[in-house]
Amino acid sequence: MLNQSTADAHPFVHILPEAPRDAHDPLPVMRREMKLLLIEMNLLRVEVEQLRAMDEEARKTKDFLSRSVDRVMESRDRWKREAEYLSALIAQVPPWSLFWWRCRDAVKAWWTALSGPPYPASKH
Repeated sequence: MLNQSTADAHPFVHILPEAPRDAHDPLPVMRREMKLLLIEMNLLRVEVEQLRAMDEEARKTKDFLSRSVDRVMESRDRWKREAEYLSALIAQVPPWSLFWWRCRDAVKAWWTALSGPPYPASKH
């Protein structure tokens, strides 16, 4: 018994429970947690605003690209109709006429290369 501490020897020394050394007021901890939650909430709010802005920009880009594709397709269809019209028009021209125009253009180019234009340039 001589080796026992005084607290063990006298049971009434510790009548009141001793508060732990790291026990502290929960209010500052709660305040700090509230501040952190507010900061996180503000960060999330900013992130939501950024995502909404990105979504709006993506929607505008999608609309722009959709309109561009529509214009390209309309232009393609118009040129296709024009090509079909010209193809049908060429089919109506007799082959000897096309040959005659090609010969005329070849002679004109040959003559121009040799001596310059055979006649004054037309104004139309």
